[in-house]
Amino acid sequence: MTSNINYASISTTYPVAGQDNDSQGFRDNFTNISTALATAKTEISALQTNAVLVANLADNTTVTNNLLGSSITNALYSQFNGIFFNGGSVTTSANINLNNGPVQQFTAGGNCTLTFTNWPSSGYSVIKVILYGDQVAPRTVTLSTSNGGLIKPATGWANGTGLPATVTVGNGGKYEVIEAWTVNGGATVFIKSTGEY
Repeated sequence: MTSNINYASISTTYPVAGQDNDSQGFRDNFTNISTALATAKTEISALQTNAVLVANLADNTTVTNNLLGSSITNALYSQFNGIFFNGGSVTTSANINLNNGPVQQFTAGGNCTLTFTNWPSSGYSVIKVILYGDQVAPRTVTLSTSNGGLIKPATGWANGTGLPATVTVGNGGKYEVIEAWTVNGGATVFIKSTGEY
């Protein structure tokens, strides 16, 4: 972005020393300075609203950058980590809310249903879900997706029960890790087990 601040309109040689200077020159310079400052304020406010920041410009506090669907392309990165969300124990039902982060964990405290929610409306989106048993008995977890979307498990996935997709987590202290992804806003969600740990 090119700045619209017109600093060239401000005379740095006015007033001229040693001579009577017209007051209009002062007024013109003050007007030009005021206009440039107003333009600067507008541009700085736009940067504060729209720029990706590491901290708040006013008080240096931590910020959350929401790119509102904007793309990052042709980039190199050296470290890119995701948020981990622990959904705790679930005895009947809970949501796997994608807004909570790309890796989420739930403990099955009974046979329960977990529903994927808040898929982005377009583009590719993926999430990993870690399921853990409560160490009391094997638990059956049914996976579904919001808005009537269809779950498509991989062939031979988990215990092979098909649709709706279910997985049994045992009581032997093991974690079942599931990956789910969509390219159409959650209308079709593909899932697979990445392993038991």
